[in-house]
Amino acid sequence: MGMAASQARYLGLTARKTNVEYEGQQINQARTALANQSANTFNELLALEVPTAPSTQDYTTLQYSYKDGTYGETITEMTEITDDPNYNYLITHYHYSDIYTGIQNKLSNPQVVLGTSAIQNTVGQADVTHDEEQDTYTINGSVLQNYDPLIEDQRNNFDRICQDYSNLKNEDLEDIFVYTDENGNMSFTTRTELENAVAGTADANTYSVQSGVPTYVGNCEVSAYDPTDPDQKAAYDEICDEFPNENFSSSENIYTWEYQGRRYFASLEDLTASAISAPDPSKPTENQNKLTSYYAEAVETKIERTQRAFVDLDESGRPQSIRYEDSTATFALSTETKTDENAYQDAMNQYNYDMQVYEKKIADINAKTEKIQEEDRTLELRLRQLDTEQEALQTEMEAVKKVIEKNIESTFKTFE
Repeated sequence: MGMAASQARYLGLTARKTNVEYEGQQINQARTALANQSANTFNELLALEVPTAPSTQDYTTLQYSYKDGTYGETITEMTEITDDPNYNYLITHYHYSDIYTGIQNKLSNPQVVLGTSAIQNTVGQADVTHDEEQDTYTINGSVLQNYDPLIEDQRNNFDRICQDYSNLKNEDLEDIFVYTDENGNMSFTTRTELENAVAGTADANTYSVQSGVPTYVGNCEVSAYDPTDPDQKAAYDEICDEFPNENFSSSENIYTWEYQGRRYFASLEDLTASAISAPDPSKPTENQNKLTSYYAEAVETKIERTQRAFVDLDESGRPQSIRYEDSTATFALSTETKTDENAYQDAMNQYNYDMQVYEKKIADINAKTEKIQEEDRTLELRLRQLDTEQEALQTEMEAVKKVIEKNIESTFKTFE
């Protein structure tokens, strides 16, 4: 019975020892995998490039300039040429000048207001006739009637015209005539205008009320473009030259207003389109579509040219004077060291970003390495525990083996 127990004990110890050895092998394999990971992180560290800070020298150049009358010219490029015996360089240079320029502007929610306005028209002398017997006048076949202030429609139109043409208030009412013109508008004129036209001394001026006329853009009062105003005409002509394909060529339907010292222009079509675009009819000046307007002003413009030139060099090879192909004037060159601060700052910003990325990668690699080392230390400790356990098992197995051998010896000696 004792021998059987010893044998069972020995088999149990053998199984435990086998498990310990197997676990030890697994730990060694895990440590080998960690070693490979550690090698990969080290190689990753070696592959990193340390960012290099930019140098101001890389963004510093020599700039040559000279004074040409009222302009300061700056040379941007000098290319040596050898195919012309009289000139040795192809020079690109520039200066800035104020150029009167037409500019297009999109005005958000312009708050265009349409109203009525008195307008003055001109009727040619040949279109005015007088019947002496009936003492009646006709314009383009329409017979004129004496103005009757008791007729409300006539009175309202005439009063509106007098707001813009106050000189009509001084006329004798019997000398004011009214008729319907070819456009269907109620028009007014005076006896004096008619007599001058019939006599052939002047065309006749007539007056009518026009509706749908732009009166305000925001808080700015709008008026018709006046081509006799030299400032308005200069601005309008420049705008037309700058935008020849825009709906702006007919000066008859152009309106203008002034805002913060700048004179703007817009076509009747664009003004009307904005005025009727409000989504809420009860609020006609709110949320209108953008208004295409124009203005003209002096704009600082870069004027650049490329010319052949003869450049005189000093003993060190540095340019000291220049003479262009289309002039006999020789200009002394000034030399200045210029650093492109914007480009240098951009490069420095990129360097700072690259350095942060680099430091982040280093920190990530260090964290990964630390984690690998921690796992390896844990595995190493467990391996030592298994080694100690294996030694204990081996010792116990040897003791059990001796017990088994002693039992066998005592049993066989019994039968001797």
